[in-house]
Amino acid sequence: MHVMEYSLIGLLAAAVYAQAGGAASVVAQKSKVKGFSYSYETEGIFMNECTQGANQRVCRCVFGKIKRQYSETDYWKLENDLRRNIDHPEYISYLTESVEECDSEYAEDRSEGIGDGLAGMLGGGGGGIATKAKGSIRTPSERDIEISAEGSRSAADIMKVVRQRTPGLRHVYNKFLKKKPGFQGKVALKFTIDPSGVIISISIAASTTGYSEFDNEIKSAVSRWKFSKMNAGNTTVTIPFTFSE
Repeated sequence: MHVMEYSLIGLLAAAVYAQAGGAASVVAQKSKVKGFSYSYETEGIFMNECTQGANQRVCRCVFGKIKRQYSETDYWKLENDLRRNIDHPEYISYLTESVEECDSEYAEDRSEGIGDGLAGMLGGGGGGIATKAKGSIRTPSERDIEISAEGSRSAADIMKVVRQRTPGLRHVYNKFLKKKPGFQGKVALKFTIDPSGVIISISIAASTTGYSEFDNEIKSAVSRWKFSKMNAGNTTVTIPFTFSE
């Protein structure tokens, strides 16, 4: 199982570390009926990020299920661990079931983008939850990527993150399919990863989509990916992402 294919891709990515010492420090108390209490800060971050790609009522439904099962402190710890590629199968399974249940519960609101929202963020074509969204993305293989000769990272190290994070780009594709139905193509990104695992530079090496706004959104999403830490130097890679309806 690839953890991040199932996790809330991109969800809370920017806020995880910032909130780990803030909202996560609140010790939640659990009631027998309603579960754990969460701070307004954590709820606000979750809803703000979630509703960018999913129906508000579905997001609130999923958040409610998380609150019934996990304390706020445990929730942030799990999200931090997933950010570091640490596997938590039970948590991922619970998220998966929660999204499916909430998606089904509010099925009458398909016009509001439920099918390609949260469920799309959780994976889709790469082995995650099957959704009603039309768009798909092919996860690049090791043969597809080009690594600079002076690169210090192995293809296996890079592919671990690529396999985990690529399915999360599906919700971006579906969002743009609503604006421009039928478009598809390949976007090749060239980026440099520093020893800490952060992408320090990124550019569009080639594209066949004919849709620059979409290409830039994909570039922006990938720029936030985090790789493992290494003691060696920078590594530059070129990776193609293929989108089809």
